Amino acid sequence: MKISVIIATYNRGPFIIECLNSVATALLAAAPVQSEIIIVDNGSTDDTGALIRGWLETSPVPGKFLLETRRGTCHARNLALKEATGDVFAFTDHDCRWSETYVVELLAHLAQDKAPVLRGGRVEKGDPKDLPLTTKTSLEKKRWSKAQNSARRETLGLCLIGCNMTMTRELLERIGPFDKRFGSKGISAAEDTDLVFRCYVAGIAIEYVPDMVVYHHHGRRTVDQAYQTMCKYSIGNGALYAKYAFKDIDLLRPAVWDLRNAIKEFRSGGNNLMAKYNFSYQSLIRYYLVGAWRFYTYPFRRAA
Repeated sequence: MKISVIIATYNRGPFIIECLNSVATALLAAAPVQSEIIIVDNGSTDDTGALIRGWLETSPVPGKFLLETRRGTCHARNLALKEATGDVFAFTDHDCRWSETYVVELLAHLAQDKAPVLRGGRVEKGDPKDLPLTTKTSLEKKRWSKAQNSARRETLGLCLIGCNMTMTRELLERIGPFDKRFGSKGISAAEDTDLVFRCYVAGIAIEYVPDMVVYHHHGRRTVDQAYQTMCKYSIGNGALYAKYAFKDIDLLRPAVWDLRNAIKEFRSGGNNLMAKYNFSYQSLIRYYLVGAWRFYTYPFRRAA
């Protein structure tokens, strides 16, 4: 079995080096294991490319450096998938650090799989000064699937986070690469959640495991940064709801719940969602609509 680690980066020179060091350490801790690290520079204008090339010259793990000028995580990751030679793909972000036992834990879970699983793990804050955003810290292992009718009871968009996500080549061949409409210009998020939804519709299990740990140094510390982050993810979710409206109605249940809460807010004049970030259920619905509009008008806009 061979593991291909895929990392997309843009203008994050010092961060990507620390990320690469942590990935190499985790791979070596699981030795002997065949592996490669594929780094895609998404058109950086700083010294990111030079730093990566320098790191690869002395890397203890085989690696490839690729350049993708079309901006967007989906384009970068899809290019990496075309070049990857592994049986298993592990995705992380340039501002993340793997725990030393990450690969050991991943291999243990893969050894127990009887069918393809889209799997992700715990995402902790890398810096205690950062806001508790884009993290998932549950210590409970959990699985979701169409067979369990999971979408009737839960919001599947909260299952996994893209900076800590793994899949096998077999799974990729069944569901296909990242949808270029997401994680790119106009809809700059939700490319990972789209994979969750696609797996769910295809009858593939989604699993969260707390022992595969990533530390996310996202650097968001202000109210404005939190608000902008929520806007971006809400637009992405709105686009997802538009895409899956006629594929599985259960996947739209969270939007209905959010609409009900928005109506309650409107009547009470309050903010029942994230008052400390000035982001309400009414804001959520507004940006859902923006996302749905951008999804449906995508064919008429210039592709990213």
